[in-house]
This record gives sequence, C-alpha cells and structure tokens, in this order.
Amino acid sequence: MSTIDTDYHLPGYTTEFGGITEREIIGRGRNMQTVDPGLVALVESRVRKSGVLEQLERWSAEDANPDGMGGRPAAISFRALLTAMLILTHEGAPLHMSRAATLLQHRLDDQSRTLLGVSKASTAFATHTAINARWYNNTVRAFHRIIRLVDPYPQERYTSKTHTQIQQILKDHDADRADKYKARLDHFTRVMLNMSFMEQPRHIRRASKQMDVSFDQTYVGTPTTKGYSKKHLNSRVRSEQGADLGQLAPGPVDAFAGWHVKSGKGERNDYQKGEVDETAPGRGEYADYEWGWVANLAVRVDSEAPGSNRFPGLVVAASLSIPNMEVAEEATRLLQTAAAIDPTLEPGVADADKQYYANSKSFRLLVPSLEAGFTPSTDYRTDRMGVKGGDHGGLFVEGHVYCPSTPKHLLNASKMFLAKEIDAPTLRARLEERKSYRLHVKEKAKTPAGKVLLRCPALGKAPTVTCPLRELMVGAAIKARPEVKPEEIEEEFLDTICTQHSAAFDLTEMQSPPQAFDYGSEEWEQFHDHARNSIESENGQLKTSGNDDIETAGRRKVRGIAAAQVMITMLLVNHNIRKIAAFLSDKEKEKARTSPRIPLLRRRDRVWANKYTKTTGNGDLTIPRGTAAITLKATEPVARPISTPLRT
Repeated sequence: MSTIDTDYHLPGYTTEFGGITEREIIGRGRNMQTVDPGLVALVESRVRKSGVLEQLERWSAEDANPDGMGGRPAAISFRALLTAMLILTHEGAPLHMSRAATLLQHRLDDQSRTLLGVSKASTAFATHTAINARWYNNTVRAFHRIIRLVDPYPQERYTSKTHTQIQQILKDHDADRADKYKARLDHFTRVMLNMSFMEQPRHIRRASKQMDVSFDQTYVGTPTTKGYSKKHLNSRVRSEQGADLGQLAPGPVDAFAGWHVKSGKGERNDYQKGEVDETAPGRGEYADYEWGWVANLAVRVDSEAPGSNRFPGLVVAASLSIPNMEVAEEATRLLQTAAAIDPTLEPGVADADKQYYANSKSFRLLVPSLEAGFTPSTDYRTDRMGVKGGDHGGLFVEGHVYCPSTPKHLLNASKMFLAKEIDAPTLRARLEERKSYRLHVKEKAKTPAGKVLLRCPALGKAPTVTCPLRELMVGAAIKARPEVKPEEIEEEFLDTICTQHSAAFDLTEMQSPPQAFDYGSEEWEQFHDHARNSIESENGQLKTSGNDDIETAGRRKVRGIAAAQVMITMLLVNHNIRKIAAFLSDKEKEKARTSPRIPLLRRRDRVWANKYTKTTGNGDLTIPRGTAAITLKATEPVARPISTPLRT
C-alpha cells in the first residue's frame, strides 16, 4: 500500500466530506502549501530596502490624532502585508485580500512568522470559520490602513450612488488634500519601482550613461463598470428630484473615474486642473468607451543603440489617473521620477506619441521636460508641419529655426511627403539639404533665461550658405555651399536675423518643439520606432492574461484609485524583477552557447578496460595539453579529449 500524505488526508476524508479534506475546507480550496522561507526572507528584504515602511510610519504619525488614546497594536503590520502581496504577485495569483490572509494564516513556517512578526495560527477545525474570518478582517484592516494614508479621493465605496449623491461627493471634494495625498501615492509607487530598478547588477544599470524613456497611457479597469458623465450630471440630478430612490436604477459607485476612448473616432482630451471633463459616450458614435482609469507608464529605452538589448526595458515610473485629466502633468511627474531613479544616469531622450508634445502647450510639458533634463522625441501633427510662425525673421519649421530665404520646396518637404507628392528618398535628400539653411547656435553667448542665441547661417567660421548680404570672413576656405539668390532678398523687409550678428530665440514657443534627433531623419525614425515599439510591447505584456494583467479589475477587487495603484505597483515591481531575471538568464544562455565546449568521453574511455588489473590495455597514456605533455599511468582514471588515441 502506498504511503498517504497525512498533511492532506485528515480525519473525515472518506466520511462526512466525501473526497474533500478538512485542510482543503479550512483553506476553501486555495493553495495551502508552505511558502519557501528563503523566498519570504528575500521578498521581505526588498520591502525593507525600498524605504516604504519608514515613509508609511511617517505618514501615520503625521495623520494621527494627537488627542486620541491610541489602541492596541495592529495584528498584521505593513511589512507583513506588503511582503504577502509581493509573494502573491511572484506566484501569479490575483491580489485578493482573502488570498493574502490565507498566506499569512496558513502558508508560513515558524521561521517566516518570526521574521514578519505574525502570530501562529490555530488549526482547530471546529472553530476554523471564526478564525478564518478574524484573519481576513485583520488583513483587510491592514490594507485599508495603507490606503487611508495615500487616498486622494476618499469616499464611501460599498454601495451604488444616485447622481445626486455623486454630485454631492464632487462638491465635498477637497482639492488641496487631494494634491497632498496624490503626492504620497505617487511616492509609494516611486520608491517601490526604484527598489526593483536597483536590483539590477551595476554594469547593466549603467550600460548606458543616460536614462532614456518612452512614456504613454494605457487603460485600467475598475471593479464596478457603471459610470456617469459630468456633461449630463446636472440634468440627471434634476430628473431624480422627487423620485422614489428605491425605484431608481443602480448608479455608479466610484465618483472619481472617467470615460476612456479605447478605439474609434472619440477624442482623447487633456483637461487642465479645474476644468470639467465632458467626455461621454454618445448615441450613434463610432467609438469604444470604457469606464475606469489610465495607467501612466515610463519605460527605459536606448537612444544610443536602439534595439541593441544592452539592458532590460523596465518600468521606471508609473501612476494612475482619471482619463482625459492632466495628461501632460502626469507625464511631467513621470519624467521627474525617471530623472531621479539613479543619480549616476543623466536624463536623456523622452519619446512620446502625438497625445503629448504635439497637443500640449509648452508650459505644460515641453518646458518641464527640459527642466528635468530630457530632450523630446515625438511625431508632429500634420497641421503643424512646414512653416509655423517665427521670430526676428527666422522661420520655425519642425523643431528648428531657418533662414527666411530658405527655398519653399525645402520648407514644405514633410508636407509634400504626407501628400504623396514626393517619395521617401526625395524627402531625406531635401531634409539634408535644408540643414544648410538652419540658423547656427552662437557658442558661449549669454542669453535671457530660457532663450538661445542664434545667428545667420552665412556668418561664423563655418558658414553653411552663401548670402550676398554677408561677407565671408577673410581667409576662410571657399567651399561649395547653397547660395541665397539676390532676387530672393527683399531688403525693405529685412529683420533682425539678417541685419544683426545674432538674435535671442525662445524655442519653447514653437508649435513643433525641438527634438533630440532631426525630425524625419533616419536616426530619428530608428529611435522613435524603437521607443514606440518598446512602450507598446510593455503595455501588451502588462495587460496580457497571466502573471500581471493590470487591466482586469477582477484580479484586484478593492475599489478606488488608491487601492488600484498600490496593487498595480506590486504587479509592476514583480514584472520588473521577472524581466531582470529573464534578461540575466538570456545572457547566461548566450554565454554558454558561445563558450568552447569540452566533449564528454564515452563510458568505455572513462572506466577501466579490465576491472581486475585496472588497466586499459595500452600501458601508460600521454595526453598533450598545450605545448607541454603530462604523462599518466594507466592505473589513474583521467578525462581525456576525444582526439586522444586509446589504442594503437
């Protein structure tokens, strides 16, 4: 008879409960296997290493009532709960508080309980229902203690609301408090992601000397899908006046979410703070709207060697926000976080799609990006290509300032390409020719804050065009260069750039901002494609059913944006750890593949030919090794290269 594991076959296995054990009943059919104490210690050390525990205690002391009497110590600490949540993400399990409670109650050995400060759980079957409920309630309370410290939008979330109640919640909202607690929530995410980033070996973190990022938004679902529109809120409130509340259909639960356009012709707006989001699904509108939040993500990319796989593309900054609200400001906070994640890495290039730099006013995103140290890389809106304004006579064209006498076919090259009037090779040739007419930066020049000093391309030691209004410097080598024709110059309309040595330009006023690479060039296209593919691939990995799946609200059933961001932060940390491990695994595989292989000897060459005399029958064996030779007796077992002759 085979041995039965008594751990899973307790009394009652074949009587009252049929084929179900008491252990399975206690755990309600969930995983009850003991977690490896080594894994618990590793995850707990990462939680401590992040510094989040000290920050939570600091916020708790800040929010505590100084006149209160206090209470008994919490049964489950922040450290124990965060460790349990990270272990669940490691296992690919949903982040349900019931699973976290089961882990803390049943799946820790004595060593892990001592480490986390968790008491030993009772295993009495007769009272398991009450005991399980107590552990679950204590776990939920521990989680909500964290949420209360970082929730910018506190409200009751257990019942559905009428539109009248939603309107009152919005009126009672404290915007100043929300800013304070939003900063706390983002700081929680920041320190946890920073910890995961620093888990990389130093030589991989610093494979590039700068931090290049690609950022974007992606939809994240809410546990409740019933939404409302601020555009129609007042009319809905009027229709509810005098109505029997019991007769009204169940309304939304979370007042602080929004409609996200996933596909179709709906517009993705970017309202500033204080503005009202009027996005709402319309009848007959060809657009796919979903009620929820958006995750703002910044992923590390490589501008020096796009696609070279020098380091893993980790999520270096993240946050959750309400769709259509403060898109540019959320991106700014991502860049500020990414710039500070590793002090040894200088901010580099920040890549984004048309939702960001192309649509945002400069003071909302471009200026803060430059102040954080990042240079933009993006695609321009089609209506902002070609000449879009200028200053001091210089023409603003796709991120640069050009001579007023630049030929029109060069100025409009991008527009002509989009209109299919020229092909790609012609576009590249015209963009390269257009560089000669670009105004030069005057080196070591003092300019007003935020401005750059530019001069005519026909001036300086290395002029790139020839202009009859400018005399070339004496002794300068005469080279073939584009020439401004005299008939193209209208002297009565000459501006500062043509009459003075230089002029100060504020490049942040351009509709099409300056970029790290010349727009439309092969270098720009290579990096932009790499950056966009990287962030889209990351979004796909994070939202695919499996280990992470940050989009599906069923894997994190607690309501509210703060709870969602805390849980998604844990998923992102685990995602980064897995990417680092996979990256290192691939490196080891590559190392093994390229290393010289030592062939194994056959068994008949490894053992004695005669077990009684312990000889091979060939006497002494001489094995060459390099230029020397080692003589071994036949009675000594050795590993020999296959090429070594065994018999003559």
